[in-house]
Amino acid sequence: PTVAHSASPTGTSTASPTKGPTNSPTDSPTDVPTLAPNTEPVWETIGSNGFEDGSGDCSFNSWVDGGDDARLIGPNNKWSNVHWGNCALRLQDDSDTSTATSETLPVANFDTLKVTFWYKPRRMTASSEEFHLYISKDGGNFALEHTWSSAEITDGIYQQGIVDNIDVTNASDVRIRFMCNGDSNQDRVFIDDVAMEAM
Repeated sequence: PTVAHSASPTGTSTASPTKGPTNSPTDSPTDVPTLAPNTEPVWETIGSNGFEDGSGDCSFNSWVDGGDDARLIGPNNKWSNVHWGNCALRLQDDSDTSTATSETLPVANFDTLKVTFWYKPRRMTASSEEFHLYISKDGGNFALEHTWSSAEITDGIYQQGIVDNIDVTNASDVRIRFMCNGDSNQDRVFIDDVAMEAM
């Protein structure tokens, strides 16, 4: 007898289960460092002198005048030789007394000193006439820091003087001194609103 072959049952294919996407572990957030903004060095005022006291009267304050050729002039002078306020310093001639010296200024925490002031030369027109800024870094000896000659100043008007980048790295304190080098008592420089800054 012929045996009839039965077809093997066709099974419905079952798809293997598909796993959903597996998320990789989430890293803990990384702190982004905050950068400090770029800042310029700041000058700090360590001394100043407008040559008047709190009541508006003329005063050297803590400065030392050299003597007869260093005087303070007040608001009633006929030439209007004050830059601002009531008073200004007047240096004349070229004697040992043609100077004015600041008080001691602490600079142990600074590297650089800047001196800013206003000055008005009067009859300082000869080629030999000039005035100077001296600096003492050891409490006694003064060294020349800058000279204003008659060729670079304008006679009869106030103008600003700035001397910066004065190295005070190895100094604990400093003093500044202005000195006039005129030919006579009529050759003068008026100085006002002096500021000493450091950084």
